[in-house]
Amino acid sequence: MQTKPNQNTNDTISAINIKPLSFETSTNKTGFNRPQSMVEQIYHALSDAIVNGKLKPGTLIKELELKKIFGVSRAPIREAVRLLEAKGLLVVDAYKKKYVRRITRDYLNDILPFAACIEGFAARLALNNISADQLKMLEKLNSEMEQLYYLKDYVGCAHKNFDFHRTFIQASQNNSIKQATRAVTQGTIWFWITQTYYHKGSLIPLSISEHNEIIELFRLRDQDALESKVREHILNVFKRTIKVSAFDDDGNYIIP
Repeated sequence: MQTKPNQNTNDTISAINIKPLSFETSTNKTGFNRPQSMVEQIYHALSDAIVNGKLKPGTLIKELELKKIFGVSRAPIREAVRLLEAKGLLVVDAYKKKYVRRITRDYLNDILPFAACIEGFAARLALNNISADQLKMLEKLNSEMEQLYYLKDYVGCAHKNFDFHRTFIQASQNNSIKQATRAVTQGTIWFWITQTYYHKGSLIPLSISEHNEIIELFRLRDQDALESKVREHILNVFKRTIKVSAFDDDGNYIIP
């Protein structure tokens, strides 16, 4: 049975600054724009609130309160909350109550070597399959990440960073690796690294530089060096992020 998370009694979801729902557009795989659904807008509003620290780890999520905030029925609220659970940003306790997931030092230390190994091997497999378009995409994403850094859009940098890694993981053409990396990066890791980028933007240029080295090794088609560099990069990112992160006496991550 899952233990009940410690609730942050002083934190409330009513404090979220929510934009009114609108017919915003998003680009699908065909390149065409389509209106974002209410579920998508609610999901993005809540995930952004978690990432920027407005919804802190341990905060209790009440669907009725969200219904009042967004001014919609409970159906899109429930679906958006379900998506947040699937991404690992929310957890459910034994009493079916939903909380923003807590991040612990022990979990991060456990997942670090696994993430480094799995992504390194993904890059090794990708070298035999990566297309010219995918290689150009790596260059484009890293360039956009650098541009966003100069604009001080650090959360945007985090998005480009994960897109960069997803591109060569996709090129590995190995479903088991894709599933394993998705399980690692979604939710906890994505939240933690994005939070750190948001508050410690000075870490970003180091990742951009290491991405350039990875791209060059893809060009050189050096399989051993590429796998080693990706592993080193993942370890470096985790170590740098842990170094600047604060944890309480129980090992829970403290949002700056």
